[in-house]
Parts: sequence; C-alpha cells; structure tokens
Amino acid sequence: MVTPAQPRPRLSWTTLLVGLLGLALFVVSVRQVGWATIEASVRGVGVALLPVVVLGLLRMAMRSRAWVLCAGQVDGTRPLPFGVAFEATIISDALGNLTPLGLLASEPTKVVLARRHVPTLVSLVSVTVENVLYTVSVLGMLLVGVWVLLQRAGVPPLLERMGEAVVALSVVGAVVAAWAFRTRPAVLSWLARRLARGPASRLASHDVAHLETQLYDVIGWPGARLLHVAAWEAAFHVAAVAEVWVILRAMPGVGDVRLADAFVLEAAGRFITVAFKFVPYRLGVDEVGSGSVAQVLGLGAPSGVALAIVRRVRILLINGLGMALMARRSARLQ
Repeated sequence: MVTPAQPRPRLSWTTLLVGLLGLALFVVSVRQVGWATIEASVRGVGVALLPVVVLGLLRMAMRSRAWVLCAGQVDGTRPLPFGVAFEATIISDALGNLTPLGLLASEPTKVVLARRHVPTLVSLVSVTVENVLYTVSVLGMLLVGVWVLLQRAGVPPLLERMGEAVVALSVVGAVVAAWAFRTRPAVLSWLARRLARGPASRLASHDVAHLETQLYDVIGWPGARLLHVAAWEAAFHVAAVAEVWVILRAMPGVGDVRLADAFVLEAAGRFITVAFKFVPYRLGVDEVGSGSVAQVLGLGAPSGVALAIVRRVRILLINGLGMALMARRSARLQ
C-alpha cells in the first residue's frame, strides 16, 4: 500500500518569487485606495474579529464532518474520529497556505495524519471524495454568485468576461463529469501505469484503480448520505457568507450591507482561492479582487480591500493554531 510522505513547509525560490509578486500587488492595491481609509476600516472591525475567527473554525469543522461521513461510507468498520479529522484539517490548511503547493501540500497531510485511525487507502479515498463533493459545491456557489453579480448595472467588461468564463467552464466540467460517471474511464490507472516503475508499480496501480473505482461509486451512495455530506458543504458556504457580512457590518462608513452583497463577495473570494491557491496566503490577489467587486457593488474599493485584510488576519490566527498543533504532534513522536 502506498504511504504518502508528509510534506514539510520550506522556503524555495519559487515560493519567494510568488510571495514577492503578491506583496507588490498588495502594495499597489493599498496605495490606490489609500492606507488611512483601509486602516480606519480594519480598526473599526475591533471585537468583531472574535466571531470572525469562530466562524472560520466552524467552517473547518463543517468540512471535517463531511470528511468523516465520506470515510464512514468508504469503510464503516473503523470510523474516523471527528477530533482527528478537525485537527488534521486545521494543520493541513496551514501547510497549504504557507507553500505554493496548495492542495498538493494540504490534502496529503490529511491522509498522513488520519492513517493511525483508518487505513491509508480509506483516508486517501475519503479525502479525495470529499474534495470532489466540495468542488461541486464551490461550482454551485460560483454560478449563483455570477448570476447575482451580472444583475447589477455597470459591471466592468473584465468581470463580465470572467463571469462568462466561470459559467462556460462549469458547463464543460458538468458534461465531462457526466461522461466520466457514465463510461468510467480508467484515466488515473492508466497514468499510474505509465508513471510508476519497478516492483512497486503494480501495487501503486492497484491502489489507484481502487481509488478510481471508489470515486465512480460515489454516484451509487445512499441518497441520505450524499445529502448529509452536501448539507455540511452548503453550511460551509453559509458560514463564509456570514463571515463577510459580519466584517462589512462592523466597518464604519460602509452603510447598509445586504446578504446578497456578502454572497457575491464570498463567491468572488472562493474563485480567487481556487484560481490562486499557489500564491501564499493569496497576498495581493485577494485585495485586488475583493476591492474590484466591492466597487461594483457600491460598497467602495477600500471596504473590499479592508475585508480581504481582515480575513487574512483570521487565516493567520487559525494557521498559527495549526502550526502549534503540528509542533505538538512532532513533539509527541520524538
């Protein structure tokens, strides 16, 4: 059975270059809207940062619960404890944000941290399935967010083209997914046979084939289990919209903030998270994207930039917890 190695965060030239580019973009966006205005908005959030952090932890707990349900469906003989899944999610999120590897760092970390409680292959399959179902929920979020945004007057052509691209890619993705579940092509197994070499290749190919079969079998899961997982993924997005709403409501001078505005800003943020996961902490990218969308919504670019900064503070605090948990795990193993 293939046991993935736990990724270790390290500073590389690629990380440094991407980080510097993000920092430059951050500085440009701040200079354009004015630091004094942004500082006043961030300072105005004040004690509202506490519920923002709580909502961030709740979102991780919701995805952890979805992962536990997926692991139980894959192999119900050894249930994955929720506490283990929650801790692994917090640690993996920190590693995914610290390096440009993104999902290539975070998701294998979940597999490694859970393998003491469930078989490695069960952990690998359940993590993969949960990510697939989460991706479906993100696509739904993006489609609704694009529809709401395009109802607004005066949407810049660039945002219109990006919205149309999201819709087009979603349609293509849906068609490809429908074809794959119908024909069950052994794409992953074929790649494993081509890439693997030596005596371990047969074992690796067998594990990949099993993973592939489990992915296609998701369509045959009990409807109640699929709905249960989907409910937790949806709750993740509801909590994210609530986080945006809380931050904007706490900012001075923003005025009345509608839930529809918070929904669109979160959808834009989710798109940026997916598209720019390789940028550590999405430094600079979040500010530009959030500021542009906030401007279109009539909330003002400074409020959008301040929103991105406050959410990054939340990420840093939770990632600090993740690194502390990882250090505690390392100390136990020594």
